[in-house]
Amino acid sequence: MAVRRAGPVAVLTLTAVVVVAAWVSWFLGGLTFADAADDSYLLTNSAQALTFTTFGALVLAHRPGHRIGLLFVAYGACYTLSVACLGLLTDAVGLPEAWARAVELFGITAWIPAPVVCLPLIVQLFPDGRPLSRRWRPLAVATLAVLPFTPIPTLSVAAGPAGDGPAAEEPMLPVIVGEVAQRLIPVFAAVAALVLLASLGALVLRVRRSRGVPRQQLMWLLWAVGLFAALNAQRIVTTDGPVLFLLTLPLIPAAATVAILRHGLYDIELIVNRSLVYGVLTLGVVLAYLGIVAGLSALARDRLSAAPLIATAVVALAFAPARSAVQSLVDRVMYGQRRDPVAAAARVGLRLGAGLDGVLRAVCEALRLPYAAVASDGRLVATYGRSPRRRHTVSLEVADGPPADLLVGLRAGESRLSGADRRALELLAAPVGLALQAVRLSEQLGESRTRIVAAREEERRRLRRDLHDGLGTVLTAVTLKADAAHNLRHTDPERSARLLLDLRADLTAAIADIRRLVYNLRPPALDELGLLGALRQRAQDSWRHEHAGYVVTIDAPDGLPPLPAGVEVAAYRIATEAVTNALRHGGATACRVSLRADHAALHVEVSDNGSGGAGAWPHGVGLRSMHERAGELGGTLTAGPTDCGGRVHARLPLEQT
Repeated sequence: MAVRRAGPVAVLTLTAVVVVAAWVSWFLGGLTFADAADDSYLLTNSAQALTFTTFGALVLAHRPGHRIGLLFVAYGACYTLSVACLGLLTDAVGLPEAWARAVELFGITAWIPAPVVCLPLIVQLFPDGRPLSRRWRPLAVATLAVLPFTPIPTLSVAAGPAGDGPAAEEPMLPVIVGEVAQRLIPVFAAVAALVLLASLGALVLRVRRSRGVPRQQLMWLLWAVGLFAALNAQRIVTTDGPVLFLLTLPLIPAAATVAILRHGLYDIELIVNRSLVYGVLTLGVVLAYLGIVAGLSALARDRLSAAPLIATAVVALAFAPARSAVQSLVDRVMYGQRRDPVAAAARVGLRLGAGLDGVLRAVCEALRLPYAAVASDGRLVATYGRSPRRRHTVSLEVADGPPADLLVGLRAGESRLSGADRRALELLAAPVGLALQAVRLSEQLGESRTRIVAAREEERRRLRRDLHDGLGTVLTAVTLKADAAHNLRHTDPERSARLLLDLRADLTAAIADIRRLVYNLRPPALDELGLLGALRQRAQDSWRHEHAGYVVTIDAPDGLPPLPAGVEVAAYRIATEAVTNALRHGGATACRVSLRADHAALHVEVSDNGSGGAGAWPHGVGLRSMHERAGELGGTLTAGPTDCGGRVHARLPLEQT
């Protein structure tokens, strides 16, 4: 580790020594700090030399050979040479005029490769040190090809006289060199500008294509570049402006170093948010101040002393509401409607008709989230977006079925959701839960339809089998016996008579089969006696005769409301099946069938005094049949042991008029 960091530490130490020596020479030569901060650029060049070299050394110490770190060091080296030249030009050193001019020209030339070559390469290769793709490699080659032409701006100066008047020195280079250089300067400036614009284009494209950690790293660089460009807009456009604003350029290596080494340490989106808010506020305050002063000056030309005071008071009063409005606008752009959960919930509610996928998309759009999903019973029911590494979970309230959760992905750069986001998600959980309930009901409806179709086809198959194998065979035998009796009526009358008697018995059996088939479709007793009468008849006749000593009691009010045919059949079948199960498997001696009806449903309850069993009842054919009959009507059925036997309860919805 120490060997790996020796090189970066040595470079940083050498840079610091050169900068300190230049400042010592500066002050010994009789110059002041104000002179260093003026057009001499000693202050700004020193800051860039130290900061770029420092951050480059940090990157190289942790990522040896990283191209971004090497470019930072190269950038700092260019400005270190420029600072060294400024230190040599003071009276403390006292160089001859010719040497002083050569050093001055070299100092002007030395820093040019930094913004013209190093900075575009940093933008192109950030954050991993590689171009965006193979197609973008020629841009890096073209950027490096500009390096030999960086002395062009100073060649014209070197080919001209050193001063004005008769005492001017001879030019350092032939005049023809200066003329050629003068003509090449516009071309050089245009090429450098195109390279920088193309580099910024590559950066924007990389941001659009990136996801996860790379996007978070790029956000750091974009924030630094945007802040520097905003503060130095005048210098970028007119090549002139406040010199001290160049001190913001070290923000770029600082942000890039944090992105490479500690991108998850700070919330870059929060930094961008606050930068936008205070940037817009600062611009607004400046414009408001200038506008108010200009307006008051036009109204009261002879009393200008009051204008700045009035302007300051107006700006101070307007700052708080302006900050609130700008903060709300920036938050809406970056975080959606998290500060207005009601509006977000309304927006999500409008998507309920689009299904669960549409609701999740609305959640992501409302809060600017990259991912949303609903998980239930260990599986993902629906998802939207790409799942990030960090997620937040919100419990959903669902009326029926297993519990479910809403999973949302955190935005790039966030380690956890803010309180406003969590409050908004808690409110949005309600429409998401409704959408999940709708999906579950739709799935249940589909399953119910499938069961109904399967039951219908099974019933058709059973009827076909009974008609073909039972009734069909009997009728075929009747036909053959009738033919035989007809053929023997003259030759063997006694045998013909016996065949006719057999024929009568077969027809009686066929009639019984027909009655059985009709009874299985719908018990005739329901049409003759109604549900209550049919159950009482079955209790008095069949159950009492088939199981001596077994008592079945029917408990129901005398006046049941008119029941739909489907409800009657389902209630009758469920009751008879429950009693049969209690007789066969429960070991009971008494059973009670209770019927109750309210405005919404018919309640059928069958309880017995049998053993009931130790645990939940297994789903056999009978129990499954009862569940299916209740489910076909949209009802529910519960069955299982109790403390005093077994109990079956069915709730069958009534049709509403």
